[in-house]
This record gives sequence, C-alpha cells and structure tokens, in this order.
Amino acid sequence: MIIAPPIDRSSAIPVQDLTLNAQRRAAIDTLATTRATVIRCGLFGTYLFRQNPNTTDGEEVRQSWVAEMEIQYGFIARACALVGGRDPTGEFPQEICAWLAHCTRNNAAEVAILNEMLRLTRKLIDTTLIGGRSLEKMLIEHAVYGRTPFFDAVSILCDVFWIDIDQKRHAEVQRAQENDVALGVTLKRLEHIGRHVRLVSLNASVEAARVGDAGKGLGVIAQEFKSLAEEIQHLAHSARENTRGAEKLEK
Repeated sequence: MIIAPPIDRSSAIPVQDLTLNAQRRAAIDTLATTRATVIRCGLFGTYLFRQNPNTTDGEEVRQSWVAEMEIQYGFIARACALVGGRDPTGEFPQEICAWLAHCTRNNAAEVAILNEMLRLTRKLIDTTLIGGRSLEKMLIEHAVYGRTPFFDAVSILCDVFWIDIDQKRHAEVQRAQENDVALGVTLKRLEHIGRHVRLVSLNASVEAARVGDAGKGLGVIAQEFKSLAEEIQHLAHSARENTRGAEKLEK
C-alpha cells in the first residue's frame, strides 16, 4: 500500500499576506485536513503492526514511520490549539485564532472530541513501541473513534465557521447597501443645494443690473455664487458617476 505524500505548501502564499477572509478559509482548511491526517496516522500504525518479519526493512525504516506519525500528531495538535484560540506555529494572526475560539464557544462537545482524538493519537504512537496485540487493539480504537465522532465533530465545526463567514458577508453587504442609500440621499441633497444657490445667484444678478452702478458689488458676489453652484453640481455629478462605476465593477 502506498500513502500519498503530504501536501507541499512551500510555494503557497504566506497566511499573513492573505486577506482576512482568505485567512479564515485557510484556517478552516487546516482543521478540515485533520480528517485525512488521522487516517494517515492510522495507516502508518497499521504498517508497523503488520510489518513482515522477513522483510529487509530495518529499524531505520520503522523509525521513519514512527516519525511520520509524530508529524501527523503535530498537525492534529495544532488544529486543537487553533480552535482553542492560539496557533503554536504563529502562522495565523491572533485575530484569526480569536475568531476560531469565538465561533466554537458553543461547541464544547466537538472541541472535546478533537482533544480526545489527539489523546488517542498520542497513545497510538506510544503503543507502537510495545507492538503485539496491544497495538492491534489501539489501532481499532483509534480507527473507530476517528471514523465517527471525530469526523462528525470536524464537519460540524467547519460548518460553524462557514456559517459565520456567510453571516459576516451578509452583514457587510447590508452595510454597503445602507451606505449606498445614505450616499444617494446626500448627493441628491447636494444637487438640490447647488440648484438653489444658482437660483439665488441669478436673482442677485438681476437685482444688481436693476440698480446699476450701485449694484456692481452685488454683481461680483452673484457671479461667485454662480461659480460655487456650478462646482457643487459638478462634484455631486462626479460622485454619483463614481458610485455607479463601483457598482458595475462589483457586479
């Protein structure tokens, strides 16, 4: 039997360089992959139990299998730490760790199952040093627990995280829509003010022309008000066009 090599993440973008939502998705993926990690650890344990005594594989190969199990244990331990609100590797920022812990605050049973799976994996690795029927019994216990309670618990927690992301996205869209409505009202009011100022400037110009030389000062002021009105309307129009352009890009 051949076990697929672990995923090569050497060329992956560092978590710190991802957006907040991308970091959340990466954290969920880290938890989700522990299901494959548990299977992998059990398979290596099975190799150790069923190793052919007549094989040429020596102690060096055996130790490499145990070392691989230790690596898988580390992955599970990290997942348990993440749902507890910290990342031992420091890869995920504390904001993401706090989010994971916040989401699982009502899922103590599932978190406990993750920690129990970690304990069983540790026990399985330690039992490989004893071998014999004790290892066989431990392999069965590890497989049964991993196949039902653990797999279900991981699925439930991943669903909790995805639901929270969807709710946050919905809230962000709702806030954006509310802001868009508020901006529309403000622009409409601004355009109204611009038209009103333009009308006032026009009336002032008419009055300045009526009184002749005495109204020259008023005429200058009227011209300034006209320029101001045109600028207000131009800015309001530009802002509305920019808003429409952003909406098209989002779609």
